[in-house]
Amino acid sequence: MNTVIRASEELATLPFPPIVWAGIFALGFILLAVAVLANRDIAHRNRRRGNSDAHH
Repeated sequence: MNTVIRASEELATLPFPPIVWAGIFALGFILLAVAVLANRDIAHRNRRRGNSDAHH
């Protein structure tokens, strides 16, 4: 019974080839890394970060 169900399944077709999906996700990770690195300097310039005399 179980083999009949498996034999009747169809694989879903992808709208793009797998290499295109890999490129899209790689580009997304690169853009996220650029955003993180671009905001690194802003985080280090924050006066309240790690400074004990910056309380109210």
